[in-house]
Amino acid sequence: MTNWNQMIHKRILGLVLLFYAIPTHAQNTTLPPAIHSFSLQDCISYAQEHQYALLNARMEQQKSREVVGEQRGKLLPHVDITGSFVDNLKLATSLIPDLTGDPNNKIPVQFGNKFTSSVFGQLNQTLFNSDYFLGLKASKVYQELSTKDLRRNEIDTKIAVTQAYYNVLVAEETINILTTNKLQLEKTLNDTKARYDVGVAERIDVDRIQVSYNTIETQVMNAQRLLDYSYYVLKFQMSMPETDSLELTEKVDDFANTLEIVDTVSYHYTDRVEYSIQETQIALNQLDLKSKKLGFLPSLNAYVNYGYNYFGSHFNELYKEGFGASAIGVNLTFPIFTGTERIHTINQARLTVAQSQNDLAQLTQQIQLEVRQSFTDYRNNMQSYMMQKRNMELNQGIYERVELKFEQGVATSLDVISAESELKVSQGDYLNALLNALLSKVQLDKAMGKITSNP
Repeated sequence: MTNWNQMIHKRILGLVLLFYAIPTHAQNTTLPPAIHSFSLQDCISYAQEHQYALLNARMEQQKSREVVGEQRGKLLPHVDITGSFVDNLKLATSLIPDLTGDPNNKIPVQFGNKFTSSVFGQLNQTLFNSDYFLGLKASKVYQELSTKDLRRNEIDTKIAVTQAYYNVLVAEETINILTTNKLQLEKTLNDTKARYDVGVAERIDVDRIQVSYNTIETQVMNAQRLLDYSYYVLKFQMSMPETDSLELTEKVDDFANTLEIVDTVSYHYTDRVEYSIQETQIALNQLDLKSKKLGFLPSLNAYVNYGYNYFGSHFNELYKEGFGASAIGVNLTFPIFTGTERIHTINQARLTVAQSQNDLAQLTQQIQLEVRQSFTDYRNNMQSYMMQKRNMELNQGIYERVELKFEQGVATSLDVISAESELKVSQGDYLNALLNALLSKVQLDKAMGKITSNP
């Protein structure tokens, strides 16, 4: 009796963990409720278009394109306009020799005007800067990294939707089995009541079967609540509004028939998107190291400017006449000595590259370990699933024979209750084993890199 309740409690816990397994995203309730009739592939396609984590990942990819444009913009001409206005409240005083008298005497004089102003425009063009050119290359690698991160998010979304979809199908199958059991037990209860009314059966037989019937009624209601929550989790993983109606077009048997032994010999760990992401991270670190090494190179910039200077002893005279000025030139900056800072910076970057290469080697071993573990779990769950399926079929036959004997007066009500209890235990074990087999197959496909970002 308790096996079904334990199974439902485990399922609820598993769904709660699944519910919080992905980044939180709000539900869109501004649209009117819609009615959907989806297969698993339809659910995945819907999630690929609406899942908020994926929408943000696509925006991140767009941001990476803007980063490339930003780096290219650094190599284009830059034009600045500067203006100034100065009110010399008290002009600076200088001492000059008295050329008309005693040269040893100093005469205080003031140069300049009380008001000065200027307006200049200047065009700057980078001719050579290693940081700019390497930054452009690094931004393209960053764009590649954001694309791969989008693929990873799409794969994670596909896995989360698939797992939630399987939970719904198993919850529906649970209700179907419980409902069938309820109908069988209801028939037995009615027949026993009829026999009791004519004095063939005892009251204790009626009460025993009534207890079992009450229990299974409660289990059906609990399973229905679990199904409702399973649908909610699936909608959450898809970023579908909770008010929308969702109906699944497939049954759990459609996927149970696809369970088979998987070849884990011919897989390639390089198929995992995480491996490709780590390779790109190494490329970024190597570009950073190259940038540090090229820090000793000079930077060369050209400029041309043109503008006007204005002077006046009174403010109303300031802009009556302007004096043009223009210049063209180049600036060369050559970092001759920066202490030991550059040496330590290069060493840090070199160590970072070595660490990222070690991470790639560790990731390779980790993928191999994940495949072995996932394959072991899948084989064990497959074996358990096939055994529990046979046990359920055997217990179903036992229950039907005991029920027939009870109707013939050969078996007791205790025999019926015992057979019914064993049948429910085997049915619960079967459903658990089926769900575990389906979920472990998903994990194995993920470990082997067989789940791609394509719909």
